[in-house]
Amino acid sequence: MQFSENTEEKTLLDKIAPYIFIVVSVAALLAARFPLFFYESGDYVHFHKIWIEQYRTMTFWEGLGTTVSNYNPPYMYILNIIARINAPDLVLMKIVSVFFDLLLAYYVMKIVSLKTNRLNMHILAFVLTFAIPTVILNGAMWGQSDSIYAAFAIGSFYYGLARRSKMSYAFMALAVAFKLQAALLLPILPIFVITKNLKFKDCYIFFAVYMAALLPAILAGIPLNEVLLVYVGQAGYYNRLNLNIVNIWRFVDLPVNFNPVFYESFTITGLFLTGTAVLGLMYFTYVNRSRLINTVDFVRLAYLFTIIIPFMLPKMHDRYYFMADVLSVVLFMFDKRRWYVPVVTIFCSLIAYEYFLLYWTGIEVIEFKYFVLVLLGIILLVLRDYVKSLSDASTNPE
Repeated sequence: MQFSENTEEKTLLDKIAPYIFIVVSVAALLAARFPLFFYESGDYVHFHKIWIEQYRTMTFWEGLGTTVSNYNPPYMYILNIIARINAPDLVLMKIVSVFFDLLLAYYVMKIVSLKTNRLNMHILAFVLTFAIPTVILNGAMWGQSDSIYAAFAIGSFYYGLARRSKMSYAFMALAVAFKLQAALLLPILPIFVITKNLKFKDCYIFFAVYMAALLPAILAGIPLNEVLLVYVGQAGYYNRLNLNIVNIWRFVDLPVNFNPVFYESFTITGLFLTGTAVLGLMYFTYVNRSRLINTVDFVRLAYLFTIIIPFMLPKMHDRYYFMADVLSVVLFMFDKRRWYVPVVTIFCSLIAYEYFLLYWTGIEVIEFKYFVLVLLGIILLVLRDYVKSLSDASTNPE
């Protein structure tokens, strides 16, 4: 009889243990973020704070129709709302980012749910994502909004895997509307179309949602051409080949007075090289589309897009591996043998943060060039896994 009672107690504990774990873990990770909320980064001091103060001098509607930054309107709507709330601007900004950290972790969990129905694995995926160092620092310390576009882009990826065509297009449109960096994952949509995960006829959803996201600013008075060309202006904002990211352009250190003509030549060369790499990867996938049947291969491909493009493109910023960090964790959840992929990816992403977050000192703690080759090795490894998997694919899906 005693044995039976112990068995029942153990079973009850087994049922509630996962929920205890996720509640405690999330609470601990939120607590870890809280002390960072009061850190003022250079971006906040010189940009976000000033923009919010400008909005505070206007009515909400006037704010919608006024260009105060080089950001696309949707994120500025959030800052416009923050300007109306009687609470510290810095903390409110970071609360928004942390909310999307949670949404991002939710969609990673949903992707993993396509592989297994084990609750423990779902919870582990959620907690690991919420605990990624760059995810923590990006929003809670830096006050950046990368988790917003990433949550929508990863959500789009999940809906594509789940064959929910309209939702996938809609979420990717929201992602791109918040930040152009979401386009790092954009090539996955045509791949989903050729594998019949998405319906091409539903692509109008992308354009409709994107325009709907811009509509409040347009109705409030910002000219249509100005709204549509925001990202064009951003592309020419910085005149450097590498903005602290660990990528191949770390080896090309051009002086400030370098001939602009040659500078642009480097930029164009980088664009063509990156475009060739991405198109080559897409062509290989197209040729082997009938073999792209395992979810893990879609994850590998998504990771490759989000790591190869910022690794090869010039003018990339320190935060542009954000989605690759997240997808490296997803890849680990699908292929435990590659545990070092997220370790290396996240570390190479994280060391790029130190320069800007320590901008008061101007110190570069670690020489980034040494890690470019390490990251290249990880990219080639995942690429090899992807090519081998499609080349050896059976007709039985995972």
